[in-house]
Amino acid sequence: MKETAHTINKQLVGVYTHAIKRNDHAKELPTILFFNSGLLPHIGPYRLYVKLARFFAKQGFNSFRFDLSGIGDSEKHKDSRLHKLQHNEDIDKVLDFLNLEHGDASFISLGICSGAENAHETMARDKRVVGAVSIDGYIYPTTKYYINRYLPKMFSFTSWKTLAKISFAKLVSIVRQNKETEMNSIDMSSNKPSKEKISREYQDFINRDASLLSVFTASWPCNYKEQLSDVFSDLPFGDNLQTTYLEDAEHIFPLAEDRQALTKIISNWLEERFVSA
Repeated sequence: MKETAHTINKQLVGVYTHAIKRNDHAKELPTILFFNSGLLPHIGPYRLYVKLARFFAKQGFNSFRFDLSGIGDSEKHKDSRLHKLQHNEDIDKVLDFLNLEHGDASFISLGICSGAENAHETMARDKRVVGAVSIDGYIYPTTKYYINRYLPKMFSFTSWKTLAKISFAKLVSIVRQNKETEMNSIDMSSNKPSKEKISREYQDFINRDASLLSVFTASWPCNYKEQLSDVFSDLPFGDNLQTTYLEDAEHIFPLAEDRQALTKIISNWLEERFVSA
């Protein structure tokens, strides 16, 4: 296993994992980019990115896991621009560097949570990105989502019994807390792009024949496998979209068996969409 550390522009730090098996066909495979999940460094939660990169190397994929500016080992920008603009510049520099240094011409972006958002937006901004793996990324509620969430509680004797035992003071406290939670949810959702914008970008992905793998866990506002395709039911995804719902997995995959399940899902998708194709 060969891994090379790089510093780009004396600022951005990352590790390039070289594919173990490279034949003439494999030379055309995209390079996989790993995006930070929140403020976690380029090793990923529970070293998930390290393990994924080394596993994908056995399939013939080069990969680069790096820290955006101000995260992990990468230096901060010295200007006062929005982090979004700074990070977009970081990503552009990484793509250009990998093209010049390693001859990488196409890419697959991969990330969890905020990393999934960057993975999506990078594919939307740069046509060199031909695929994305979005783990707990953009999702919107549907009627079925609300039914799955609330209907079981309506017929649960335990739920009604618990509610009956709550004192008036406790109820007041819960109502206040729920209001605060709702306000926080509103604030969070205000940063989420509109469904119309995401729909336009998905349509562009389809037109480009780009591939998207969306994985959701029970920690996210998603509770069934087809939720994403139901949200955008008017789009002709076909084979361009694959979705998976891991109902027992947690958001940052603390359990080894969940990390193994995720690895298998992504590996099979890579094999089907890029290696075999």
